[in-house]
Amino acid sequence: MSTIIEDGTGTGKKLAINGRNEAKTFAVTESESQAATLLGFSHNINTGDIISLTAGDASILYFKNDEDVDIVIEKVCVGIRGFTGLTDRAVVTIIRNPTAGDIISDATAVSMNQNRNFGSSKSLKSTTLTYKGKAAGTITGGNDIIQRYLTDNTSFCELSNIELPRGSAIGIKIDSDATAGTCFAELVMHIVDIER
Repeated sequence: MSTIIEDGTGTGKKLAINGRNEAKTFAVTESESQAATLLGFSHNINTGDIISLTAGDASILYFKNDEDVDIVIEKVCVGIRGFTGLTDRAVVTIIRNPTAGDIISDATAVSMNQNRNFGSSKSLKSTTLTYKGKAAGTITGGNDIIQRYLTDNTSFCELSNIELPRGSAIGIKIDSDATAGTCFAELVMHIVDIER
């Protein structure tokens, strides 16, 4: 079935067509992320401070998508400070689909779970899980997908564009030899607009 495009120049309601049968348009281009924010589909998840970290592994963040559509994680950010006794760099590992650990079984909600459009009241479903980790906390299962090193009092923001279909999860853990320290983790994300 073919579509007929009529020249509607001057009507204000129809598309104008030039002599080469090309559509005349004025376009404003925006990214998928910008469009999602305008529609109230963008969110920021941040653990807030996770304190009293000690040597060894520690869980930092667990997020599981139970929205009706995919979620795109635009950026993953992690920062550390006050890592006393750190003789080497801290190792941050991002995990694809972790399945267990006390970050899930002994869950603590993240400190920040907010819509990035300050005029929107849309929120993530209560069944979409957003948990923060703790010192010596565990997160297990899944597959390591990204690894980064951090020196004390530094942070990184990884432009990741990770797509989480419903039921998928992402986790973050940190390993160091520090005797004490504080960290945070953040996910900058948007829900995919199925109308586009």
